[in-house]
Amino acid sequence: MIMPKIYFLLLFLFSWQSAIADKPAWEKEAPDSVSDLIAIQKQVQKVLPKCMAATVTLQMGGSSGSGVVVNKEGLVLTAGHVSGTPGRSVKIILADGRELRGKALGKNDGTDSGLVQITDPPEDLPIVEYDKSKEKLPAIGQWCIAVGNPGGLDKDRGAVVRVGRVIRTFKKMSESPVADSIRTDCMLLGGDSGGPLFNFDGVVIGIHSRISSRPDSNMHVSMPSFQADWEALVDSKSIGGRSRSTGRRPGPWGGRPNVPGTWLGVLGEDHEKGALVVEVREDSPASKAGLKKDDIIQKVNGIDIKNAQALTDEIRKFKPETKVRITLVRDGKEKVLEVELQQR
Repeated sequence: MIMPKIYFLLLFLFSWQSAIADKPAWEKEAPDSVSDLIAIQKQVQKVLPKCMAATVTLQMGGSSGSGVVVNKEGLVLTAGHVSGTPGRSVKIILADGRELRGKALGKNDGTDSGLVQITDPPEDLPIVEYDKSKEKLPAIGQWCIAVGNPGGLDKDRGAVVRVGRVIRTFKKMSESPVADSIRTDCMLLGGDSGGPLFNFDGVVIGIHSRISSRPDSNMHVSMPSFQADWEALVDSKSIGGRSRSTGRRPGPWGGRPNVPGTWLGVLGEDHEKGALVVEVREDSPASKAGLKKDDIIQKVNGIDIKNAQALTDEIRKFKPETKVRITLVRDGKEKVLEVELQQR
């Protein structure tokens, strides 16, 4: 009776090892050999030509950003702060230097999602696929590829590529199943905004939104965020951050639309002592009150804040123009600031 049990155990171990061996290196929790690293490199090189070809530079007046073409009709995904006011003229520059005309479609200032339409797309327009799921989000630790044109198009240099991993996904509203943002350690630069974040199959899973000085705190709009407002974005009916498809305004973190639209203006993450501030938005109530990056928010009007989501939920309880007391820890010392919340 012992031999069959040993045989079964050996068969199980062999099958398990075979399954591990058959798993692509970039789907493992971590590379465990030089061959894994080489496999990851080869996969990146395999998908890059198509990814880079579909990544474009968007020029509006004296500013520029990035975008990615996702269909033959000339639809370009980008960040809302890049596309700007719906209807504005946009110059789209392809990777090969060709210049095309276009216009900004809708945008959502809350999620920072935006679309641009190429007016007369050429027949050989390079495109890539994007994740059309309304709920699917990249897994924590998933490998990803960030592409963009920091500083504008440079034909000699080409698009800039960074390989990294998903650090975290953010759910901005407790009642929503969708996370608005993806955080990665793909280092972004000025001009990358609006560029695509790819998985290792060359499918767009996010759009670069907020650039951080911290290498592991760069933020990307998720594809579910685009899907949630898709109709309004395509129809150019999302104006000033208000989506007519929902009739709701952005949330306190600049996240998904909600009512009444009370805004604090920080991006945070969970911390053992509260909500850690990883970014303070410019000209926000938080910045005017003196909140800083690396502050740990512990209380709002005496209510304990256990994590980032708790902060979001608490801020949403107040009306715009309400003054609240925020208790925080900075450099190991407790500090209390008064913040006048605003409507975004």
